[in-house]
Amino acid sequence: MQRCKKVRLLTVGLLLLSSLLVAQGVIADDHNPTKNKPKLILQITVDQLRGDLPTRYYDRLGEGGFKYLWEKGIVFSNAHHEHANTETIVGHTTLATGAQPSVHGMVGNLWLDRKQGQSTYNIEDANYTLLSQGADVDAKTEIDPTQRAARSEGRSPAAILVTTFGDELKANTAGKAKVFGVSVKDRGAVSMAGHAGKAFWFSKANGEFVTSNYYFDQYPKWVTNWNSKKIAQQYAGKSWDLLHDKSSYLFGDTDDREWETDVGGFGRIFPHSYAKSDDKYYTTQLTLSPAGDEITLNFAKTLLLEEKLGEDKVTDYLSVSFSSTDYVGHIFGPQVLSQKTIYLG
Repeated sequence: MQRCKKVRLLTVGLLLLSSLLVAQGVIADDHNPTKNKPKLILQITVDQLRGDLPTRYYDRLGEGGFKYLWEKGIVFSNAHHEHANTETIVGHTTLATGAQPSVHGMVGNLWLDRKQGQSTYNIEDANYTLLSQGADVDAKTEIDPTQRAARSEGRSPAAILVTTFGDELKANTAGKAKVFGVSVKDRGAVSMAGHAGKAFWFSKANGEFVTSNYYFDQYPKWVTNWNSKKIAQQYAGKSWDLLHDKSSYLFGDTDDREWETDVGGFGRIFPHSYAKSDDKYYTTQLTLSPAGDEITLNFAKTLLLEEKLGEDKVTDYLSVSFSSTDYVGHIFGPQVLSQKTIYLG
């Protein structure tokens, strides 16, 4: 497979950074199927990151991260999805299954259930409730209209009609592979974890990472310990600021536009000051800023260590979906993604 330096289009709405971080050895030798099996497959999905953005801001990238993947990995110069709807659940499930929405069933974040005669939130499932009380969507402060439309707090992958990569990995290893999905968004985690994996997502209602009893009867101890640290509270009274002088940004002179939204006093221009931790919009502000991705990464790293992923002979799988880029794009516009840096002063 030829590696292409210049990329015209990777995909619309979602950019798969690394399906298989350990690229070498992912495809086993035909004569020795156990040879060079990776210890851990890490899939990173960045919600609403357009395919042209990495090259547009390439001169601003530091060592590691995007630059490492770009220079050491495989870059596809002509990758497309055949479906038109690029909503979160549609793209994530397509990445997770390799199937089109007409096959995997997740045709939108919200759809009309003809049998029930009512709208349905994609991963909503009243049969499986959240393990945390008070972690359900707060309709009064929720800015995501599709989540607000959910009629119950329950969540599961039951509506996904086909198997995911994680499901197949589980089956191929007789259930021994550890499969996890993590995201700020419930649908970003559930879709990638599949039917056989475990999913965790951020609750704006209580500022913790939660799950439903589809996955666990009770939280693993390490999750309870992580939540008890109240990591999401550390941003209170601080701000999301620019890393460089505003004039040095490609869209530095367009910081304030009439279509941008001020959520709970977060403002439309830099710096964006986080509210007090008891403010009703505080956790929402975290999700529509780099803080949401930082919190997600912190939880994912803790999961990797505590669940001992990649430490035995069986290949494990971890999906991390960074979704704050999507909220930033919806609230402020795609030009702000170039300024998506954080300063905790």
